[in-house]
Amino acid sequence: MVISFFFFKQKTAYEMLRSLVGSEMCIRDSSSLNKLWWSELDVELHRVGLELAGAEAELDEGSPGAVDDGRWMKGWQFALSGPIYAGTNEIQRNIVAERVLGLPRK
Repeated sequence: MVISFFFFKQKTAYEMLRSLVGSEMCIRDSSSLNKLWWSELDVELHRVGLELAGAEAELDEGSPGAVDDGRWMKGWQFALSGPIYAGTNEIQRNIVAERVLGLPRK
């Protein structure tokens, strides 16, 4: 239930913003939205996966009892870098606010 609500909320927010700007959005602006969407989704998916798999999912590769040989923990660690690489999400939000929504710089 919590997982499906998260996806509904994310999908709805993304679709609302896309419909708000319509076909006037250029590729540059669309890439900022996509980067925000996927990096935050990746973090949330791994967070929920670790929570569902239990404490053993947090064990590293090669540890006895590690779920999927530690892949969930490695995925979580990599997912945390998503909001930072390719332009931090804060910068991407500024780009969307200024260029897509036409909000003033400050």
